[in-house]
Amino acid sequence: MATLMANSKIDAVIVYSDRVLVTRTLKVDLKKTIDIEIPDLPGALDDQSIRTRAQDLQIGEVQVRTGYKKEMRPEEKAIEQKIKKLNAEDRALADEHLVLQEKQKFLNSITVTGPEVISSELFTGKVAPEAWRQGLVFIGEGMTAAKIRIAEIERVRTDIKEKIDALNRELHDIKTIHQNRKTVVFDVHPKHEKEYTIELSYLIYGGGWRTYYELRADINAKKVTISYFGKVFQRTGEDWDDVRMTLSTAQPVLGGAAPEPYPWYIDLYIPRPKRMAHKEEAKSAPAPTGAAADMMMDEELSEAALPVDTGIAISYPLADRFSIKSGEPEKKVLIANSEVKVDFEYFIFPRRAEHAFSTGTFKNTSGYLFLAGDANTYVGDDFTGQMTIDTIAPDDEATVSFGIDDRVKVERKTKKSKVSKGGLVKKATKYDHEYENTITNLHKKEISCKIVDQIPVAQNPDIKVGNVDIDPKPTKEEKNQGLFEWQFSVPPGEKYVITVGFSVEAPYDAQVEGLA
Repeated sequence: MATLMANSKIDAVIVYSDRVLVTRTLKVDLKKTIDIEIPDLPGALDDQSIRTRAQDLQIGEVQVRTGYKKEMRPEEKAIEQKIKKLNAEDRALADEHLVLQEKQKFLNSITVTGPEVISSELFTGKVAPEAWRQGLVFIGEGMTAAKIRIAEIERVRTDIKEKIDALNRELHDIKTIHQNRKTVVFDVHPKHEKEYTIELSYLIYGGGWRTYYELRADINAKKVTISYFGKVFQRTGEDWDDVRMTLSTAQPVLGGAAPEPYPWYIDLYIPRPKRMAHKEEAKSAPAPTGAAADMMMDEELSEAALPVDTGIAISYPLADRFSIKSGEPEKKVLIANSEVKVDFEYFIFPRRAEHAFSTGTFKNTSGYLFLAGDANTYVGDDFTGQMTIDTIAPDDEATVSFGIDDRVKVERKTKKSKVSKGGLVKKATKYDHEYENTITNLHKKEISCKIVDQIPVAQNPDIKVGNVDIDPKPTKEEKNQGLFEWQFSVPPGEKYVITVGFSVEAPYDAQVEGLA
C-alpha cells in the first residue's frame, strides 16, 4: 500500500493541571486507500491516548513507531557548554589540590627531622635561634594555609559536581523530550475523491495550569474587581503556535474507575528495620510566584472565557488563540474579570500583631467557580500583599485581607504583670496580668472594626485561670477557647479602648509555659 507523509499543525490544546490533550489537524487530498504517516511527534506522548477522526472518512488501525532525532537544539548546546566550563574549573582545582598535597608532604618532612637538625646547628652555632624561630613560623603558617585551601577546594569541587549533575539531568530531560520522536501511522479509506480534514489527538505530560488571582479593592466604592487568571506552563517538547486553548479542572491523573471494596484487614504491629532512604534524583523546578514573577511574566489577555460544566469538571474555552513555545516561562492568561460588592472592616488581633488589617467580605455573584489558588491583592494600584484563597463556589461568601492600614493605629500596653507566691493552706504561685488595647482612627471617616483578644486556657488541672475582668463587654465570646470578639465603629480622630485582665494560679515550685 502506498504511503503519504503528511505534515500536521497543532490546532487546539486542552490544558489540565498536570498534562495536555493536544489536537493536531492535517488536510489531505485522497483518492484511494492509503497509509498516512505523521512524523516528528514528541516521544513523551501517551500511545494509548491517541485518537483520530475525520468526517466521511474511515480510518483503520493506528500504529506508533519510535525514532531518534540527532539534531542538537540551542538549549542543549548551551547546557553542554556550561558543563565543559565547569569540568575545566574542576580540573584546575584538582591540579591545585595535588600541588598543595605535595607541599604538605614537604612541610611534614621538615617537621619530622627538624628537632634533631635544630639542636645540632644551634649547638655548633651555625644558625641563630631567631632564624630558626622564623623558619618554624613559616612552616606552621604554610601548613595552616595549605589545609585551609585544600578544605576550600574540596568544598568548591563538591559544589561543582552538584552543578554538573544537575545540568546533566536537565540535559537528559531535554534530550528525552526533543530527541526521542515518534511517528503515527494509520490507513484511510475515502468514500469520495476530495480534500479531507483529519484530527489527531493525544495526551502528553510536561504542561499544565494553575489558578491565580488579582484582587483590586476600591474601598470608597465598596467593591472589588476579581481578575481570574490561569498560569499556563508547557515543556512538552513541541511549540504551540496560534492554538485554541481550553483550561480544564478535570483530573485525569486520578483515573476514571471507582475503587473496588476489599476487606479491611488489621494485624499486630511488628517493627521492621529502618532502611536508608535514597536521595531524590530529580526535582521539577517550581513555578515562579509572587509579585516580582508576575511583573516578568508574559501576559495574554483575552475575552472572558464562559465556563462549561462537563458534569465532572469545569472547562474554560478561551476566546483568543495563543502561542507558547516549549520551555517558555509561565504565561498568564485571563479567564474572566468580575466585580463584586464588598463590606470592608478592619481585623485587629493586638496580642499577635499591633496592626489593623483591611478585610473585605463578599458573595461570589460572578457565576464562576473560583478554584483555590495564589492571589495578589491591591488597593487601587498599590500592591498590598500575597495570599492563598480557598475555593469559592457561586453564591458562597469569602473574606479577603487587603493588607495593613497604617492610618488605623493599634497599641497594646501591659498595665499589670505581677508574680506572687504564698497561700495559707496550699502554697502556690500567682500571676496577675492586665492589658490595654487602644485603636485610634486617623482617617477622616468612620471605620468598622473587629478586634479579637484572648486569655490563656489551662492544659493542666493544676493550673487555674480566673479573675477575668474585661471592659467593655465582648460582642461574642468562646470561653472554652479563651477568645473574645468586639464589633464596633470608631469615628474619625477617635479612640476605642479595651482592657483585659486575668490571673493564673499554679503549683508553688512549677513553671508555667506559654504565659509570656
